[in-house]
Amino acid sequence: MNPINIFAYNVPEVIREIAKKGTESDITIYHRKDGDTVFTILSPSRFPEKMSSLTDTIFPADIVLLGIDEINKDLGEVLIALDLMKKERGFIILKDENKAALVKKIISNTVVSKYTFFNGSPVELASSIGSLKIERKETGTSVIIDHFFKVKSVGTVALGFVLSGTVEKHQNLYASTLENPVQIRSIQMQDVDVESAPAGSRVGLALKNIEIDDMERGMFLTEARLKKVEKIESKIEFHPTLAGKNVSGNEVFICDQMKYSRGFRSGDEITLDRPLSVYRDTLAVCSNTSVPRILGTVKVK
Repeated sequence: MNPINIFAYNVPEVIREIAKKGTESDITIYHRKDGDTVFTILSPSRFPEKMSSLTDTIFPADIVLLGIDEINKDLGEVLIALDLMKKERGFIILKDENKAALVKKIISNTVVSKYTFFNGSPVELASSIGSLKIERKETGTSVIIDHFFKVKSVGTVALGFVLSGTVEKHQNLYASTLENPVQIRSIQMQDVDVESAPAGSRVGLALKNIEIDDMERGMFLTEARLKKVEKIESKIEFHPTLAGKNVSGNEVFICDQMKYSRGFRSGDEITLDRPLSVYRDTLAVCSNTSVPRILGTVKVK
């Protein structure tokens, strides 16, 4: 199985041609299967209204599909987010060729400058993406959950992405919201029961020893417990586009993958209003009072 996860922005006509709609909330997820290659396409359906709709769809992505027509602040937030999250592989679909020079200038100092400008058909684009080799972390099982619900006769079901390692039926994993481990009762990929799922896979997991009330978007299932952080003692590294600008307010939001925690700045220290289980040591920093709303990153020591 060759899973490929794709962040798609402003390319609805492409998605309609190559994929079928699945889960829909502030994130809309689409699916396509070509032989052993499984595409999961994530679209930020509530952006620009919700900043989390954007960041939550970018985090699991291996590849970016970026449609560009208008040059505006919404595109600016997308470009900054892609740059800060280091999404270095992608395709740009330019809807007005006359803007090519301007777009290249805007993206010149970001990872987006590495993307390929594409003007072929959606099917040709799917073929190009399917030929790409995605490197995965094969050890240390970790899964991030984005949706969850109760199913009669099954119990608690979670949808998410295998970030690393392989998740296996009957495996015990630690949930970032609980002290005791939970068990993987069963696994589905593309609505088919499987015994295991490799890194990169989009999975549906039936879980034992956890209730819906214990769950939230952005929770992790991991082999080893994640570190919980209540205070971050590190300077915010603001994105270069914010150089010389005054970022007002001491309230910020710290984001690790799909989980946000409100924090309050005091010098180079950020105190969180609730503990955050961190998967990575570099976290995104956002604010509701600034433009753009995504500011930069901060290191967890």
